[in-house]
Amino acid sequence: MPITLFDHYTVRARDFEATKSFYEQVMNLRPVVLHDLGFPIALMHLDDQAVVHILGTGPGLDAFLKRDGRAYVSGVERKTGNMEHVAFNGTDADAFKARLKKTGTAFSDRTLDGYGVYQLLFDDPDGVEIEVNFPLAEKSGR
Repeated sequence: MPITLFDHYTVRARDFEATKSFYEQVMNLRPVVLHDLGFPIALMHLDDQAVVHILGTGPGLDAFLKRDGRAYVSGVERKTGNMEHVAFNGTDADAFKARLKKTGTAFSDRTLDGYGVYQLLFDDPDGVEIEVNFPLAEKSGR
């Protein structure tokens, strides 16, 4: 059976509200918060797709995961491997940069001329690197 679509990635949030707010304000994703699992969970939607799941850490999540160790520890301790970053495509690079600046989110940018891509790179509150790719024509000053 072939893979047909990327579904979501999940973040164990050190500070649930701060991480939810980041994905809502910076990434412009729409939250749906669930309260029936014994720990807070926010499903962050891009249109109708919940592309990011945010888990509130603590004893409720530990019990749900049925794993040894605490729900929130560093990636090295959780053995999450060598995931480098997650990437999204976007439009209106200038508006996105303005939102990053307004929310105080530090970012860098890079141009990949050979691929026709202009990228913005930044971290979420839990250290997940996010890359947003825009058509090269959207780079300011071009």
